[in-house]
Amino acid sequence: MKRILKLIIIWLITVIILLVSGCGNKSKKVENTDLGNTDLENTDLEYSNLYLGEVNKDIYVNKMFQLKLNGKVHDMYVISREELGDMKEYSDTDSIQTGKDKKNYVNDMEAFDKSGAHRYVSIKIYREIEEKGMEKYIETELQKQKKEYEGEYDNAEVKLSTQTLTDKEVQSIDIRLNGEKIEYAESILYMKVDDYFIEIKVEGKNSKDIQEVLSMLVKPDYEEHVEPKYIFDVDANVKLSVGEVENGIYTNKMLNLKVDGKANDLRFRNDEEIKDKFGYNDSNRADIESVKEVLNKGDYFVDMHATTPDNKLAIAIFVYKSEYDLNTFLEKELNKLKKEFNASKKTIELFGEEIPGIEFTKVYYDGTATVDLAFIKRGKYITIISSGGEYLLAPKDGFKLFEVLDNQVEIDSDETTDSSESINEGEEVDNNFEFSIGEINNGIYTNKMFGIRFDEKTLGMKIKSREEANIKYDNTGEKKWDINEVSEILDNGDKFVDMYADIENKSILSVSIKKEDTLKDLDSYINRQMAGLKDIYNMKGEYVEIKKDKDEFLGETRTYISLHANIYGQDLYERAVYLKVGNYFAEISAFAGDELSAKQMIDAISKIEE
Repeated sequence: MKRILKLIIIWLITVIILLVSGCGNKSKKVENTDLGNTDLENTDLEYSNLYLGEVNKDIYVNKMFQLKLNGKVHDMYVISREELGDMKEYSDTDSIQTGKDKKNYVNDMEAFDKSGAHRYVSIKIYREIEEKGMEKYIETELQKQKKEYEGEYDNAEVKLSTQTLTDKEVQSIDIRLNGEKIEYAESILYMKVDDYFIEIKVEGKNSKDIQEVLSMLVKPDYEEHVEPKYIFDVDANVKLSVGEVENGIYTNKMLNLKVDGKANDLRFRNDEEIKDKFGYNDSNRADIESVKEVLNKGDYFVDMHATTPDNKLAIAIFVYKSEYDLNTFLEKELNKLKKEFNASKKTIELFGEEIPGIEFTKVYYDGTATVDLAFIKRGKYITIISSGGEYLLAPKDGFKLFEVLDNQVEIDSDETTDSSESINEGEEVDNNFEFSIGEINNGIYTNKMFGIRFDEKTLGMKIKSREEANIKYDNTGEKKWDINEVSEILDNGDKFVDMYADIENKSILSVSIKKEDTLKDLDSYINRQMAGLKDIYNMKGEYVEIKKDKDEFLGETRTYISLHANIYGQDLYERAVYLKVGNYFAEISAFAGDELSAKQMIDAISKIEE
């Protein structure tokens, strides 16, 4: 029964193992178990490293015992000796300790199914400490298993037999439970090389599971089926295509990607759900030209978003069009995410390769989400694969859901770079301007670049100093806030508060400036801001109503955002309108306790009289 329980909790144990390893091993001090920091040749029992295996990218190889288990091919998690080293021994096998030695074997590897805890295999390495040590150990173990199972279960069978392992006949202790309510199988195999012997414990629901796992153990030089090598960076023109979900399986020919939602119990979100979460745009999956138009404006297209039923794991694919190379694009995305989530670079394993990526953590009111981003280039299209969730290993688990569709990259020799395909062709960029920041004189704010003006006396407000308005970016009081310092802030991806006014710290009116290198279209920028605002409030656990509409502003009909939230019983209304000059955007925002007051503050902004 203990082994059956072990199958149920093995996933939890493994998460704890990796969590402890990832946390710098600060909390555990286990005697003689930290194999990563111990020279095994110098322990009391003198284990030679030559007899130990290695795990690399979910593949276990032990050259001395001529064994290999390829977790990639067989869809299994493979845990290395180093990852197991900081855990207390949780095996129920009695040791044959002698003298001072507190550890007479090495946990060399453990592996189990990704799809569920049905099949499990562990490998331990023993050093013989007396003549015929392996034979004596097998006899002791056999009697122990007989006592444990045959004494407790009427339908239990425990016997010594032989099994075939890599074309060799080896001794095996076979345990079988074949009751109406309990079905369980276990085989413990033994093989000797020099004065070392190996114990391979295989567990499953029945004998079929045991044989399937034993067939996975092959010689190191055995050629197994390997997934096609994935191509991450392609410079040639590639024909743009979008993915499709059919019968619960997502495929994208341009990206050579596949995700089997049926096998992995995923729910793929439809396009309306995707736009509601990540921001609305005018793309239509069925109309590739509409997707191109969105990408040409510098916006992204969310090709896929899927979650597990409990929403603890999520994956997504974002497609961009960019003139930057892959590394430059990654650096720009990193710079944006650093400001919001303290993101950092990370090497990500995908399809057996290590590629540059980004990692960050989003802190929600009820927990955290760990997210990793991987980057793929297809000509002028750059794709970000996002994988993350509520537990530490979620990003890694998410990336393992992706499969290579085939080994071909569809090159489009007819694709040209004419005006219809140029990036941002949908928005005429005005470069005939001189960058400047606003001025505040005698309670009057003016910004010549955006052509706007505000007099604090209009609504009885008070304009704050630049130091007060931008304390978020400088709490030292050392910045002069001249045009050079502001340019540096904007080039680094930060916002600059050009003007901030309030009424006794209640209603607020502000003008912020942001520089965008990729997103040039004003409407796309507004859509992105809506998605960002919704995400901010969701992270705080606060429900928010947000909508986009049009109204008169500065003598023209312009798009604005309105937002309503109730925080601790207090209503908050925000109204924001946006202006664009070149690749600089001005966000004019008003915060008040009612919608009318927010609108009145926005309307207090006027044009500079020429």
